[in-house]
Parts: sequence; structure tokens; C-alpha cells
Amino acid sequence: MSASRAEPRPSAGGVPRVAVPLLAGLLATGWAMAAAAQALGPPIRLTPDVASPAPAPVPAPVVVPAYPPAVTPPPAVSPMVARPAPVASESLGAPDPDGAGTLSGMRGLGGDPWRGIGRAELLPLIAALPVDTPSPTVKALERRLLLSAGSPAVATGESPPPRRFGALRIEKLARLGDPTGAAELADLLPAALAADEPAARALTDAELVRGGLDCTRALARGRSFTSAYWSRLALFCRARVGDQAGTDEALATLRGAGRRSDPFLMVAEALAGAAPPPARMLSLQGDGEGLPLLLAAMRTARIGVPSDRLPLDSPPALAAIATNPSTDPTTRAAAGERAAASLFLDARQLLDLYAQVPAVGDELLRVRDIAQRDRSARTRALVHQAMAAAMDGRRRVALAALAVELVDPRLRAGPVGNAAAGLLDSVSPSGDVAALAPAAARLYYALGRLDQARRWQDLALRSGRSADTAWLWPLSVVATGRGAEDPRALTAWLDEALRGADGLARNRIAGQLALLQATGVAIPDEAWMKATDGAGPPSGSDAGVDPALWQRLGDAAAGGRIGETVAVALLLIGEAGPAALPPVVTARVAANLKAVGLEPDARALVREAMAALAGPSVPTSTAD
Repeated sequence: MSASRAEPRPSAGGVPRVAVPLLAGLLATGWAMAAAAQALGPPIRLTPDVASPAPAPVPAPVVVPAYPPAVTPPPAVSPMVARPAPVASESLGAPDPDGAGTLSGMRGLGGDPWRGIGRAELLPLIAALPVDTPSPTVKALERRLLLSAGSPAVATGESPPPRRFGALRIEKLARLGDPTGAAELADLLPAALAADEPAARALTDAELVRGGLDCTRALARGRSFTSAYWSRLALFCRARVGDQAGTDEALATLRGAGRRSDPFLMVAEALAGAAPPPARMLSLQGDGEGLPLLLAAMRTARIGVPSDRLPLDSPPALAAIATNPSTDPTTRAAAGERAAASLFLDARQLLDLYAQVPAVGDELLRVRDIAQRDRSARTRALVHQAMAAAMDGRRRVALAALAVELVDPRLRAGPVGNAAAGLLDSVSPSGDVAALAPAAARLYYALGRLDQARRWQDLALRSGRSADTAWLWPLSVVATGRGAEDPRALTAWLDEALRGADGLARNRIAGQLALLQATGVAIPDEAWMKATDGAGPPSGSDAGVDPALWQRLGDAAAGGRIGETVAVALLLIGEAGPAALPPVVTARVAANLKAVGLEPDARALVREAMAALAGPSVPTSTAD
């Protein structure tokens, strides 16, 4: 499932060289749309330009930086990276005081991640970072960025910013769904949190969603703020521990200041002992005083959320709804799967929700027929329940195959894919399940479970047709870093993949070549020409991204500015994640991350993108 992301993002001012509307547009840009729109043109370099030893003609102006220029012989089309340029001297004052972090050295982003970028330029980048991505790699990289110790430089005479560096980091971690990391960073930077209410509220909301709120600490962090949010939180905390007198007193104050139609006031009445209001009277859209707090109060008051009231644009809120036992189990599963898609619930929590969905009549026996007309969370829940009840080996194989088939390609690397892999784990990769092998290998590769992926790939190669297994080769190469040493392997895969390929299939193959190249595989010019009917490597100018960000990524990597490279890379990826982007964008990001020493992160991004691309042109169905 996918959900619109309309939640406003905090801002610390205009983002230099970052076009926020284009970032929003990037979310809506899918690989299929971009592939269909590929235009012929000169190749585009994935990484910073390398200085030529001899003078070269000045090229015509282009929107994005050029790919390696054509030279003979042979044309240079593989990613190349310039040596880091020296940092220009500037008039700088003391470093920002909020540079503490829980990660340092190799655990973070090195000893000086913000070298070469000033605080005024950095803060808008931090404020614009994505939070609702379906990519585990993106979230892990962003978490490291925010938790890494290091301070940006402050220009001499620079005015204090509207929001502090530490507060922005705490808030962003909380909105990422990492309240533990946000709280640990807040402990190191108490002054930053005490002066920034949005950060304090974001951390409290994240703890409410996770169900691990420490009321004493939460109320202490709101002591210096006067908004109604903190008085509501105090009421909730008193009601949660059974303090009737304190609840009544707080409710009286709330009644005097609130409106009768206020959803929180209606729920607070129930917390104080009144009859719960009908759930359909409670608006869950755009609650200005904190939707997570309202949902936590509804959970405590045992008020469920109707299926037509789900705030689909807020994955954290959906996670809170999924953990409300008073909500209908099918609604909880639907909300939980959407939350898990953006990594606000894990696979174990999702499986618990699947197990609670009630099956009607003989649905567990007819789950294949149901899946043909309904690919919802409820159907996936029925597949898991049918697997738990199945004893026959052939039926278990068919159900595992169905579970894999029902995973959206963009969600293979996250909890939704991991839940399906849990069913695969009970199936042994032997000869009688060879038909399942290619899809099983792809799912395990997407999840980074390389040992299991290789076993299923070996089975596919031993028993499958070459046309059914050829697409596994590039996926295994980017996932493992092995298999491309012999150039004949690339030629064999390309010949098989191109057999009978139409225009869309060729675009997909060109994307796979770009991803292979980004991880260091040398792609000869003749391979590009063969795959694209002479057009050459795909152009970044048609990828739908901000050309200033595209250029800035290469400049930051060429200058060895690790923190800036990561921040700009995350902005280019956006909330769509690498599996939903044009491959040339993911390739550009990966090549530049690799250039600044982050090869494992680069490879993981490419692996997620390749797993979404890899597969037969026409999916085959598995009979029950």
C-alpha cells in the first residue's frame, strides 16, 4: 500500500539550492514513468568530473553535469571520482555548540562529518530531510547522520539561527520513528531541547506512538512551554495512573479553555469516567494539538478508530492506531501495514496484527481466489494464517509463493517483505520447489539475507530456464560484490535479458546497467549501445530531480565533505526511496556515497533499487 505524505515539515528558512517543490515532485516520480520518458542525449556522469590532463573543447551548456565524456578508445562510461579538493579558507568563528552525538568515528560518519559546510547552509538541509521513507537503508543512513558527533562551522559575526542545530537533529530523529535515539541525543543537549518546543513535542509524540512514554521525563521537558499540549499531556498522565482527583482538576481547566467539539476534550471526559463518545464524532485529521496524544488517550479510554477515519497521510499515527486493542482487527492490520511500509512498525509487530484478523467461513481454503481480486492487508493476513494451519507440503509451498507474490516491489526490503520471508523460512530450497526459487532469491536479496538468497539462486540456476533466472545475475552482483570479474558474465546476462525485450524492458535493463556501474562494475560502451539501441547511457536530465541538488552532490563528494554528501543524497532520494526512483538517480547517489568512503551504504541502496527492477517482464502465477 502507499499513502499520500502531506504532513508539513518544520523549516529553518529557505533551503539553499534545494527546490522543495521538486523534492515533493520526486516522491511522485516512479521508475516506470521516468523510464518511459527517457530521452536520447549525451551520457551523464554519476560522480564528480575528473580533470582532463589536456585542454578540451568547452561543451555546450547543459542542465546537469555531464557523464564521463566520450573518448576513444574506449569510451569512459564507468563511474570515476575526483580526488577530494582542498577546502577553501573562510573567516570562521567557533564551531556550533550542539555538536555532541552518540556515534563517533567509524560508528558514525567519521571524526569531522561537517567539514567544509557552514551552519547557516546546513540547518535548512537538516530540516528538509525525509522521514516517511520505505527504505531501511535510507533510515539507517539518516539516523547515523543525525547521531554523529561533529559541529558545523559558524561564520564570524553570524546571527544565532531561529532553531538550534541540536534541536533540529532531535526533532528529525523523533519524526523518523527513533525516540530512543532522539532521547539519548537530548540527554547530551539539554539546553537545545529546553528552548525548542517543536523538538520537545516531536520527541514526546514519538514516545506516545511507541507506547514507551515516561510521564515524569516528558512533563519535565515541557516545563518551560505554555501551550495547551502540555496541560493535555498532564491530564493523560494522571488518568493513565488512576489519579482521579488530578484528572478531574486538569479536565476542569481544559473545559474552561476548550471547545465542546474538541476531540481531545471528548476523550478526556471518558478518561475521567464519562461514557466514551462515538468514535465517528472524533476527527483525526489535522488535529492541531497533537494527533499522537489524542490517539494515545483513545487507546487508554478504550475507544477504537473506525476504518474510514484512518489518517492515511501519517504513518506514526497509523502505528498508534494499529496498537489500539479497541480498534477492529482488520482495521488495525490495514493501519499497521501502512505504518510498517514506512518502518514505524517492525515485521514481528506486523505478524502479530496479521494473526488477529478474523477469517470468515472457508476463506483460509480459498485464499488464492481471494488474492486474485483483493491484494489488501487482510488478504496477506489470511495467507499467513492459512500457512500456520497447513500441513501438506505442496500447499505450504504454494502459500509461501503467494505471500512473496503479494509483496509490493517497493516494500520488499522492509517489514512487509520480511513478514513474507518468514513464511519462506519454513520451506527448504529443494528440487520440488524450483518454481519458487527465482522469486525467493529476489526477496532474500532485497532484505540483505545473502546466505538464503544464494541458496535459492543456486536452486534456480540448477533447475530453471535461463530466461527465468537471468535477471538474478545483476541483483546478486550488487548484493554480494562478486560475480562480475569475468566480462563474459555481463555479456551472457545481457544477451539473455535482451532476447525479445520491448522498449520498457530495455529501459529497465539500462537502469540495471547504471546500478551495476555505480557499484564499480565496468560497463563497456558496446554493452550500453546494445541495451539502448545506440542511445547510450540514460540521462539524468530526465530523472525529475532538482539539477542544483544533482550538481551539489557531485561537488560535495569531490570536496570530501561527507556530511554534506549524505544530506544531499538523502534529499535526492526523498521519501520515495531507491526502489521507486529512476535508477540513474540511485546510481548517482550510490557512486558519490562510495566516493566518500560509504560503500556499504551505497551498495545497500543499489541492492534495494535492483531488487525492485529485477524480475521477469511478465510475472508468472503460482498455482495453489
